[in-house]
Amino acid sequence: MGYRQKDMRGFSLIEVLVAMAIMGVVVAAVYATFIATQRQAYTQEDVIEVQQNLRAGLDFMARDIRMAEFLTPDDRSALINAPDQMLVDANNDGDYDDAGDSRPLLSLVSATSVHGYARIEEATVNGVHLELDVSATTMQQFGDGDAVRVFRAVDLSPVTDIYPVTGTPSGDEVVLDISGGGYVAGTIRSGDLLVRIPDGAANDDFPLQIDYQVVDSASGDPAMNELRRRVRDMDGNVIEDFQLVATNISGIALAFLDNRGNATSALDDIVAVQITITGQTDATGTGRENFSGVKTRTLSTTVKIHNGVVL
Repeated sequence: MGYRQKDMRGFSLIEVLVAMAIMGVVVAAVYATFIATQRQAYTQEDVIEVQQNLRAGLDFMARDIRMAEFLTPDDRSALINAPDQMLVDANNDGDYDDAGDSRPLLSLVSATSVHGYARIEEATVNGVHLELDVSATTMQQFGDGDAVRVFRAVDLSPVTDIYPVTGTPSGDEVVLDISGGGYVAGTIRSGDLLVRIPDGAANDDFPLQIDYQVVDSASGDPAMNELRRRVRDMDGNVIEDFQLVATNISGIALAFLDNRGNATSALDDIVAVQITITGQTDATGTGRENFSGVKTRTLSTTVKIHNGVVL
């Protein structure tokens, strides 16, 4: 019986090289696709971070500008410092450290730097507690330990000292601890306003000055700055030192409008502020394999000063 010998021949060298070349092309294409996808994902993350920072900075500034001149005396304008640019590069060399360069403050005035107030309907003294009936829809703005003060809107002045909220407000009632003294029964009237006050503020700290400034960031990149916020009394004493509001800021431009919508530099005529804030992704990532270049984003809004002249 005869046997048929199997064909034991392998691939030739040329066939192996061709297969390896094809495999190399496929692997290279897959790797390139992977790198491109990864670069796009990292870029998207960086852009989202920039947009979130810009939104946070814009929202903070907008809330304070809306509350500017809130319950402040008639002889006070809403703004103290009103720069057109919050980063000034006088010689256009890309940094802000030379003679003539500056980082101007945006400064505004308000009865409080904390955004929370409610209209009082009734006030009752109960021992060392002052029980205030307020609108149930505004009660949730206050919490245990918050510093508060009562203002009379028609007089644009405080009518009580600063007292702490005691306990968690419920229903339509906010209870103050007046054990520190100073309150006279009958002082509060229906229609007065209960206003949150920043921790550390004293009775003489009225009104308050809120400052915004763009400062250097730890990255050392002159286009990667931080927006910070500070609260002072009108004598310049610091109540809350500069706190971080937003990062990755490369510029903030401000335009000030009068009641006709025209640009103005007269502080007493300003009734609205147009904010344009620009940020960019981190330029220090140039050595990163998935770095796709610096991306810039800009947000803009116009904010009406609610307590100023009506537009």
